Amino acid sequence: MVVLDTSIIIDHLRQKPGTITLLCKINRKEGRRNLFISVITIQELYEGKSTLSESKLKEMLSVIAPLEILEYNREIAEIAGTVARDSKTTIEFADTAIAATCVFNDSKLFTLNTNHFKDIPDLELYNFK
Repeated sequence: MVVLDTSIIIDHLRQKPGTITLLCKINRKEGRRNLFISVITIQELYEGKSTLSESKLKEMLSVIAPLEILEYNREIAEIAGTVARDSKTTIEFADTAIAATCVFNDSKLFTLNTNHFKDIPDLELYNFK
């Protein structure tokens, strides 16, 4: 089970049509059934100004439609709060929420922003090789 960070979706959306993106590659390697996103990623994607464009919004929705969305619940919130509290550096809410979602669901996180997540205990980052 691999949770895709928002950065993987954004990278895919920003590439020229026909480009074999990391999202395409991981889909081929792991299979769509093993790829998930956090509900927090939905919020982050909607925060982007590009969603004001109907065509960009439709494109984004078509990219995430096949992915199962992992909900945010009390247990995940507790993990995220503990991570934020115990961190020696400031971690954005969305990053702690996504990381906690991975920890709770015993899944790996695939991200382009490994520095945002490298010091989070019990979080396993997906290493694409």
